[in-house]
Amino acid sequence: MYLNIFVYVYLICLSIFFGSSIFIGYIAAPYIFKTLYSRNEAGNMVGALLHKFSTLGYITQVLMVIAGYILYLNRAAVLSIFILPLIILILLLFSENFVSKKMNGLKKQMGSIDETPKDDMKRKQFNSLHKWSVKLFLLNELLCLPLFYFILIK
Repeated sequence: MYLNIFVYVYLICLSIFFGSSIFIGYIAAPYIFKTLYSRNEAGNMVGALLHKFSTLGYITQVLMVIAGYILYLNRAAVLSIFILPLIILILLLFSENFVSKKMNGLKKQMGSIDETPKDDMKRKQFNSLHKWSVKLFLLNELLCLPLFYFILIK
């Protein structure tokens, strides 16, 4: 009976994290970049939104790791229910503390991304880090999909 509470906590956290990532990645960010005049302003707004999302991710993933571990120990779930949120948490920490920080540092050095030439070395580094940031974001979304299967079907 008490294991159902951990399943519900797990599922709520998974739904919040996955739903938020879909909303930010496919609705909010594209809309912000389409409506704001400056790419620099839009980037600042989306960056702030992603920082808030990372905080939400830390909370939900830690709760999922704890609930998943308890479910695994009680043989109510497979090991992946604990390992995948741990991987997501590590990717979030890496993305926020290394990739995003490096991007913010480059952004400060450039001033405005709108005024920085596309062939500038700092802008090229920024664009490369941005691609990595997007890949990590997508990977976290993809890692959520099997979790829905493991928690709902198995």
